[in-house]
Amino acid sequence: MKDVIDRLTTVIRVMSRKQRPMETLRLLRRRPALLLAVNLFEMAHLASGRMPIRLKALAQIKTSALIGCPF
Repeated sequence: MKDVIDRLTTVIRVMSRKQRPMETLRLLRRRPALLLAVNLFEMAHLASGRMPIRLKALAQIKTSALIGCPF
């Protein structure tokens, strides 16, 4: 449960940066149902524990590198 809370606080901190608004954030703000669905999916994925944490981290780093995300 602590991992989920840490992940959510990190996402909130990153999304609240005012430097450069993200297209995804704009989309999720306009579509609350989509925001809810994405959040539920992410929480279920984190809670499932089927994928090793190291592999999840590696996938996040690779995805960030592919799309040019500085985070």
